[in-house]
Amino acid sequence: MSCRANPARGDFVLPRQLVREHDPAALTDDIFVPAESKPASVVSGTAVHDAVRFALDDYATDAKLTESLAVMLIVITVGYSGIAVANSMAMTAHGRRRDFAVMKSAGGTVRQLLMVSVAETFLVVTVYAALGILVTLAPLTAMASGLSQTTSAQVGLHLNPPTLAAVTLGSLTLATTATVAVTWRTMRREGA
Repeated sequence: MSCRANPARGDFVLPRQLVREHDPAALTDDIFVPAESKPASVVSGTAVHDAVRFALDDYATDAKLTESLAVMLIVITVGYSGIAVANSMAMTAHGRRRDFAVMKSAGGTVRQLLMVSVAETFLVVTVYAALGILVTLAPLTAMASGLSQTTSAQVGLHLNPPTLAAVTLGSLTLATTATVAVTWRTMRREGA
């Protein structure tokens, strides 16, 4: 039994085997063993884990945190995009007040003008949503390919259709609401 000073490891160093003989739990709080080799008793303060179960639980925690971060980022992105879409549609409807006055003088009813505005909004949001999805496909495909090459495992492109639908419908709802509100207000002001 020799104790020697080592500046890189501290002033007092004991051989690992000696420490293990004295207290098996002194160097770690967790012991990983196969499930079939689980000991009947362990030293106080030590937890015995099945290595596979521990790894899966750790992965589940990481996956949950990653999912939470992704949801938070999507909500923030959709919120800011929704504000931009609503503002753009409101500016467009406000800028078209002369067009609405001409269409109204040509016999267009308020309902018809609102329906035209809603149809235009629906078309614009649909085109922009499709373009937004198409723009993201190339980088996502490249990332999946790079991950496949790095990990030597097949990594495919996975899009979440319910999330895409929710984002598109949310944008459509915000844009339509902004368009209808500003168009209605503009036509009421022109009528007064």
